[in-house]
Amino acid sequence: MLHAAQPSTFRFLITLPSHLVLSGTDGTAVQVDRETFYQWIWQQFGDRGLLGVHEGTLLSEEAAEQGLETESWTVDAGEAPRERDWVGRQREVSTELYFSSSEFALEAISIFKEIPELKIGPVEEQKPRDWDAEWKASFLNAGAGVEIPPFWRVVPPWVDSKPGFIKINPGAGFGTGTHEATQLCLQAIGEVALRLGGDVHGGALQGIDALDFGSGSGILAIGLAKMGAKVNAVEIDLLAIDNAVENAQINQVQDQIRFYREIPPAPAQYGIVVANILRPVLIECADLLVDRLAPGGVLILSGLIDTDVEPIRAKYSSLLDGATPQITERGEWRAVIFTR
Repeated sequence: MLHAAQPSTFRFLITLPSHLVLSGTDGTAVQVDRETFYQWIWQQFGDRGLLGVHEGTLLSEEAAEQGLETESWTVDAGEAPRERDWVGRQREVSTELYFSSSEFALEAISIFKEIPELKIGPVEEQKPRDWDAEWKASFLNAGAGVEIPPFWRVVPPWVDSKPGFIKINPGAGFGTGTHEATQLCLQAIGEVALRLGGDVHGGALQGIDALDFGSGSGILAIGLAKMGAKVNAVEIDLLAIDNAVENAQINQVQDQIRFYREIPPAPAQYGIVVANILRPVLIECADLLVDRLAPGGVLILSGLIDTDVEPIRAKYSSLLDGATPQITERGEWRAVIFTR
């Protein structure tokens, strides 16, 4: 069966300041802010070919040049400060407008030219693209995956399963195997399994209860489950939990993982605790995580850079009777691993 070709879209840029002057319904000049202007755009062109409005992107280096703060620790244990509108605070914003035809785009430009504060770019045709094919070609080395010793390979969901493969479908949860902190945690889990006589076929963690604190995509919980562990995975973001549940099903370990929004009361202690988050959260939750670590258990902490290692080492060592951790590194990222 033949499929009709997808139509092109037509895009142009407008650059606008924080406030503009529009003509009111009675012909008087009215000053409006950018958000009101965007509403006006939809009112004017929503039924005249307008397909979408991309209000702007703020890069960190651009923010620094404008004196805007774009980095801080999270307000609570897992969510960014959503009240900050960094794009809205820029002095000028480049906004992309998308139309269904060049005629509609040119008509809009003729109207925008009546607003002197605007800078208007030329119309560009965007031909249809096979986004699914492009994504597959770029994700996880075009399907070849990411190899992580001692025996993991993280691959896309469309790749045939083999021993040691972890399939990840990207979504709202952090962790597709490409980040060094994730790799450090998977490597540490694998090395625990090796010490217990495990191999790429799994099973070495049979009978061990594990805790994945800040589970994101579920990738670490899946790695633990593939080695035989029963895992409680904790994640405050419901969208990330949905992504993690899907990934657990793809890997056929859904019966070994339970997902929670906070640490459940039982089992009281875990043979393996892994937390790949950020230093402030690890400091805040140190007593809780150590309390849940069973005697002889392994605690794997990551999401850390070099300057985070000493405060994390000091905090957790003081709670673990002076235990000395193993420090592993990949690129600029570090993992701190304690055995109780």
